[in-house]
Amino acid sequence: MRLICESRGIINRLRPGGRMQNILDSGFQYGVLSAAALCEPLEFRNIKRRNFMREYDVYFTEHPEKLKAEMEASIIKNAKERGFKLPIAMTPLVSHEVKDDEVDSKVLKKLSEESLEAAIAADCERIIVHPMYIGIDSKKLWEENKEFYLILDRIADEKESSIRILLINKGKNINGHLIRGVCAEAEEMVQWVDELNRLAGKKRFACCFDIGTATLCGQNLFEAMVPLGDRLEAVIIRDCDGVTDVAMLSYTACVKGQQTDWLYMIRALRKLEFDGDLIMDFSDTYNAFPDSLRKALLSMAYDVGKFLLWHIDMERMVKSYSKRVLFGAGNMCRAYMKDYGKEYPPLYTCDNNSARWGEEFCGLTIENPEKLKELPEDVAIFICNIYYDEIEGQLREMKLKNPIERFSDEYMATFHMERLKMAADPNAGKGAKA
Repeated sequence: MRLICESRGIINRLRPGGRMQNILDSGFQYGVLSAAALCEPLEFRNIKRRNFMREYDVYFTEHPEKLKAEMEASIIKNAKERGFKLPIAMTPLVSHEVKDDEVDSKVLKKLSEESLEAAIAADCERIIVHPMYIGIDSKKLWEENKEFYLILDRIADEKESSIRILLINKGKNINGHLIRGVCAEAEEMVQWVDELNRLAGKKRFACCFDIGTATLCGQNLFEAMVPLGDRLEAVIIRDCDGVTDVAMLSYTACVKGQQTDWLYMIRALRKLEFDGDLIMDFSDTYNAFPDSLRKALLSMAYDVGKFLLWHIDMERMVKSYSKRVLFGAGNMCRAYMKDYGKEYPPLYTCDNNSARWGEEFCGLTIENPEKLKELPEDVAIFICNIYYDEIEGQLREMKLKNPIERFSDEYMATFHMERLKMAADPNAGKGAKA
């Protein structure tokens, strides 16, 4: 999995290099070649509603054919100079607040074509192309989009490019309320992608899933994502309060109401064994911060992204070792044994509490950590305790050459179910045998 920073709202067309370097310095190696990044969100201050498409349209409506050249001269050029990788691109974003008479669909299509050509010139592997829906009758959505996407396929063929074109789930604004729009339902997106690939005669098309849009539309993330299967190649991670269409850093929508269900998102990506692009979109949080604090925010965003990657990859990490032992004999060890104990059994667990050495716990014998020195080097040690740094430091001091991994039950199904039972019955589990 690649962790990618969405550049929209961070990099601008006037000074792309400096902010691009800030992204690199924070830890991100990859960015999105985002067409909307060519307009600074705060540049057009006379526009009351912050709407990236309107700002973008102000600059390119008269000459949409200049987009590719502008992207090459600014973002692509600066990225190559700095070694900033752009594996994925995105066509212009149209806000859900836009009305049918405010955007010319012909301009949008031309901008999408220009974005594709720029992405091919930058050697992008994928491009997220927003479906056309502005000013289109709902009964004609498929036919209009079929023609639109196949034109993009032909452009890619003419350029002899193998770039993948990703459809994305959209919402629909009804009197200020966002409901499920084009490709919001997994069944529809799957049908569109499969039929487009059939018509193209190759696997050109795939899926991108926007977590923020699904949250705003009240969707169950697990049920909405899992049916996409291996068609899912990119996920946009953005937090919101379930009401306002914004791009906030994960875990920052600290208000009451429906918020992002990170548990179901992580469980879905584990189920899919997702190995595509994880795109961090936090442009509204970034622009709310004073300029002097934005570097620190970028570093924080990178850490949050790594945290999500760690949890999404948890099951894959467990499966990657043929032999393992655990360090810790508490709730986290119990959760491991419930979820993975039968399929991936540990040799034993160990604990620093000498009073428990020799005790049986969840079918495992609790051993003295000194026994770890007897392990063959290919046996992995899974730390099952929140004091990760301290325990890893202890293991390093023991000069062990074994792989050391950090296990967490924070987003395991059993973790939440056990706590739900305890909340319902405070006496649950008391007196029960481990």
